[in-house]
Amino acid sequence: MAVKTAINPQVTKLLNSISKKMIELNHPPLDVLTPKQSREFYQIARSYFTPIPVNGVTIENTSITSAMRQEVPVRIYTPFGEGPFPVLVYFHGGGWVFGDLDSSDNVCRYFSSKAGIVVVSVGYCLAPEHKYPAAFLDAVESVKWTFQNVEKLNGDSKRIAVGGESSGGNLAAAAAIFFKGDEEFKLSHQFLITPVMDYSFDTLSYKANYKFNLTTEKMKWFWAHYLNDSSEGSEIFVSPLKVPCAKHLPRTLLVTAELDPLRDEGLTFGKRLKEAGVNVELLHYDDLVHSFINMIGTVDGAKQALEEMTIKLRELLHN
Repeated sequence: MAVKTAINPQVTKLLNSISKKMIELNHPPLDVLTPKQSREFYQIARSYFTPIPVNGVTIENTSITSAMRQEVPVRIYTPFGEGPFPVLVYFHGGGWVFGDLDSSDNVCRYFSSKAGIVVVSVGYCLAPEHKYPAAFLDAVESVKWTFQNVEKLNGDSKRIAVGGESSGGNLAAAAAIFFKGDEEFKLSHQFLITPVMDYSFDTLSYKANYKFNLTTEKMKWFWAHYLNDSSEGSEIFVSPLKVPCAKHLPRTLLVTAELDPLRDEGLTFGKRLKEAGVNVELLHYDDLVHSFINMIGTVDGAKQALEEMTIKLRELLHN
């Protein structure tokens, strides 16, 4: 695979605008940044991510009770037309610390409308108020809930997938491993967008020291808030790449970005799946960065990537 280092110029312009605003607001360095502050700055940064219009979807807000007896908000997107539809249980990104149903609303609308699927978007518990395994247990519980309510969702129990972006991709992959070989909750696919796959910082993509949106320092900050102790990093539901046997994991659509510190752990996971006999579709974007999925209203290349991902998702879930 040819390596390109040239970043998409529209991404550069967008990130420079956000960076300038953060400087104006005196964004504190990571060693003193609190989770509460990070969420406030994230909301400001999100105002730079222009949504794209999406029609042909109905939306319902509800909640489920987690294994920790917490109420977990869930947003259900249903496409127009007759079902039953394939179902995607989706987890947003945000380093397990920030992000919510609103931050992933635009892409969930898009996936539902353009791929013709029901999307169950899960507002899992955030760290550090709820450290590992809280978010993972929410992911597991939401998959079970989806299977148990699939008829009410106008969904097809034989086509239930799990997916997510970044930390949400981590939760999706962990849930797929948890349900591996389970005949009652048999996932048909996993859809992993620039996922966090390993508690490790020694890959070439980490060593490249990219400063585009996600950095090594930010990932270490996220991990420190998510885990109770670094020793948990070796657990497979924390680091799906460490799963001893990838055989029988669901068919996978994997999305990676060249200029992303998480690039290599994603690519390595895809390679491991293929070696284990899992069918893997890889979409790799040479000039994009981590979280490009949020840039679809501003960056033409990000929108084109979203279109390609959604076409492939539709093919996999409907065929």
